[in-house]
Amino acid sequence: MNAIADIFAHPDLNEPLLQELEKVPDPRSRYLIAITPRSGSTYLCDAIKNTKRMGRPQELLSANAIANRITKNMPGRTPEEYLRNGLRVTKSTQHDVSGLKASWFQFELFLQAMGDPGYLQGFKYIYLTRHDLAAQAVSLYKATSSDIFHSHIQHTDEALAKLEALEYDYKAIKYWYDHIVAQEEGWRRYFSGQGISPYCISYEELEADIGSVLKAIAEIVSVDPKSIRLPEHVSELKKLRDGRSSQWTQRFQTELAVHV
Repeated sequence: MNAIADIFAHPDLNEPLLQELEKVPDPRSRYLIAITPRSGSTYLCDAIKNTKRMGRPQELLSANAIANRITKNMPGRTPEEYLRNGLRVTKSTQHDVSGLKASWFQFELFLQAMGDPGYLQGFKYIYLTRHDLAAQAVSLYKATSSDIFHSHIQHTDEALAKLEALEYDYKAIKYWYDHIVAQEEGWRRYFSGQGISPYCISYEELEADIGSVLKAIAEIVSVDPKSIRLPEHVSELKKLRDGRSSQWTQRFQTELAVHV
């Protein structure tokens, strides 16, 4: 059985909160950031949140996220109701805008569990990718192997030691490279099949000019881009990058070309 559908088969709901959320109007503008892992989505969502204009986009559609949130602040008897209430909870009240982010595999399973996907038709789609797939795969390999994904979290000495001791592994990096490619292909099939033309942005654009990206997103979700002011600290996140990342990326690119 679909793991997400199984959660909704026996939901443990906060009924009083559910009744309160049913009184909250849906946001006038809602959006989904379609991502691939290690493409800068956490940084982007943090920056969006800090503008205080476009809601607080979070990762809501994974089975783990649903199981945790459905019993707390985002109750829902069905996937559709859970998603609707999640956006009510995370919306920018003043500007009436809300969004979320999801990887393809998360979205695909959630879509399969939905009885009526009609609510999705009102979404604007922002598609975030990374041009340098080799660097993305290396980053994902390092993160999944050490369980160190973000710089703003206090990590254990054990996790830091595991990252430091990690060695280059072509097969492992290739596995994650294929994983990323499969997610890109999934999103593109969905967009094509639904006649959706998402607004496309890249990790590299976030690095170059996050302010311009935020203004462009604001216009897409019907917020005045002139109202977007970057805070002093756009995000708490810093890149988890060391000399090995670039060395491994170059090595992987060379070996990948040989194996193709």
